[in-house]
Amino acid sequence: MHNRQLETFLKVVELGSFSKASQALYITPSAVIQQMNSLEADLQVKLLTRTKRGVCVTAAGEYLCQEGPAFIEASRAIRRQLHWLGQGNPQEICVGTALLSKCRLFYELWMRYNTGEEKPQVKMKELLSEKAYEEVDIIESLLFDSYWQKKMEFLELCTVPIACAVPRGHELASRRFLSPCDLRGRTLVTIEPGMSEVLDRLREEALAGGVHVVDVDWYHLSVFSMCVVKGFLLQTPACWHDIHPDLVTIPCEWKYALPYGLLYQKDASQVVCDFLDFVRELCGRERFRVY
Repeated sequence: MHNRQLETFLKVVELGSFSKASQALYITPSAVIQQMNSLEADLQVKLLTRTKRGVCVTAAGEYLCQEGPAFIEASRAIRRQLHWLGQGNPQEICVGTALLSKCRLFYELWMRYNTGEEKPQVKMKELLSEKAYEEVDIIESLLFDSYWQKKMEFLELCTVPIACAVPRGHELASRRFLSPCDLRGRTLVTIEPGMSEVLDRLREEALAGGVHVVDVDWYHLSVFSMCVVKGFLLQTPACWHDIHPDLVTIPCEWKYALPYGLLYQKDASQVVCDFLDFVRELCGRERFRVY
């Protein structure tokens, strides 16, 4: 079975440096370097050459870049098959949940799903670590350019407009909608560039419109609380209106939106594929909304 050192190696090669890879993988640069040293020691071959401008790939490293992705996918497929067999119930569907990945549509879809026989069992698993994302079959979520989401497939159900969340005591809290002019001169908390092309464009538009932008690495609960305490505005998808009780989510005039749907494993079981086929058929004749 592959370990995370191989995935880290591929990310280092893709981005060209240890520091950029550490940011993409949400680990420290020293952890990246340690993993690369361990991988080279284990394989007994030089994969990377360190330079002042970043890293260069050796001939052995080039070969590993070509063969590594297929090896990873094969290893993941074997691991998941072992996981299903170990459960003793291959008819089970495991759904991942988290604060920002609630099941807003899944329950309705599942209740309407009719297999013509006894339904598979549904198991809920809280997404507390990166490893948990590999152990679930489906995650209901917005689509971002995050590392773990890129490892999964995505079935779009709808789009969710980007809104602004403001503290309940804020002077804008009573507004029915906000315009770009309402944001001029204010502080808007956004996700740092690289997580979403849509959010990147919105961020640039805000900067050009005289908005003071504060970048954060992700929508942690502490970020929501910070906006409440400091009176900042938060760029947030409209479906997250219920995340923090002291924030009011207000629609905005811009036309920015993010895809929303079901993330699922590339090597999904037949049980999962059958359910997703049912959902696709529904999407062909119905419209869904989560805000």
